[in-house]
Amino acid sequence: MQPGDGRARGGRERGDQLVVLHWNVHSWRDLAGQPNLDAVAGLIAARQPDVVSLTEVIEPWAAPAAIGDLASRAGYWWMFVPAVELGGDEPARGYGNALLCRLPVLAVQQWQLTWPPAVYHGTEPSEARSVALARIRLPAADVWAGSTHLPLGQQARSAALGRLAALTRSLPAPWVISGDFNTAPGNWIRPGQPVVVAPRPARPTFPARFPRRALDYTIASPGIRMRAKPLRAAGSDHRPVLTRCQVPARRG
Repeated sequence: MQPGDGRARGGRERGDQLVVLHWNVHSWRDLAGQPNLDAVAGLIAARQPDVVSLTEVIEPWAAPAAIGDLASRAGYWWMFVPAVELGGDEPARGYGNALLCRLPVLAVQQWQLTWPPAVYHGTEPSEARSVALARIRLPAADVWAGSTHLPLGQQARSAALGRLAALTRSLPAPWVISGDFNTAPGNWIRPGQPVVVAPRPARPTFPARFPRRALDYTIASPGIRMRAKPLRAAGSDHRPVLTRCQVPARRG
């Protein structure tokens, strides 16, 4: 594992700063089961990130409501491509990861990380997992920013992490991916892997009230310097994480 936090020593850093806010929004419900859209919107307004990564987003199929409302309030564009379709023969809702951004977007894509053997039927092993990605234009560089949510089960999560690691090796740098990885970074990021991570050392984010497990964080391509911290915020069963990334300027 390479250092994830810190600033360049001496002089002014070259490149751009990208601020990313990540939050598992618990299907738009707080710990009491009440709608949390206002809490999410309030945190975005208070922190003014460049990119917002949201997981456990649930929306009406083909007619997203909450994510569009949230983006409109904050002045961001939005991307939501469900990893799972909820419903019977005609899906009623989509479920997955979303991105909000207030910077120019050059491209979007989604990677599938798991392929469950059966159609989703309400159980975690049958839930597909993915990464939503947007290529963002910064003044000195273009960067891929992503959002992901990995499985609870160890076997499925290991497979998803292996595919994520392989796919990021082919993704043009620089890139930054935030998410709920459902495991601490030290459990899968080994010395020598071409990835940096923040917060470092890991900071617990779950459960929100008295966090004990470091599940939510940001990974990035080597060369990006990051400082990250979980935030105290009511509105979900996870704490949000704010990451400040120093993205190096493009060469040439």
